[in-house]
Amino acid sequence: MRTLITAVALLVAACTGDAPTGGRACAGNLYDTCADEHECMSGNCHNFTSQSFQVCSANCTVGDDTPCMTTADGRKATCAAIAGGPAGICTPPAANACTR
Repeated sequence: MRTLITAVALLVAACTGDAPTGGRACAGNLYDTCADEHECMSGNCHNFTSQSFQVCSANCTVGDDTPCMTTADGRKATCAAIAGGPAGICTPPAANACTR
């Protein structure tokens, strides 16, 4: 019996830190996490280095936040400039809560 209890305790300890199994799956929507552009409906997977996340995003014109929809939890994204030109990228305050 002690061996069984020890095995279960070790199994539970080994599972801590795993990605959550519940919740919404990332579907390639704006602001879902992504590894490359093929995972995004917009075809644009952007690494926001200073915010420490990489998500599906969309191009926009700096000064016009219109194409930058809200995140899944309703927070507003803004159009931030991309270095080297007038083009911008929709920048969310955080990635959507989803699992890949």
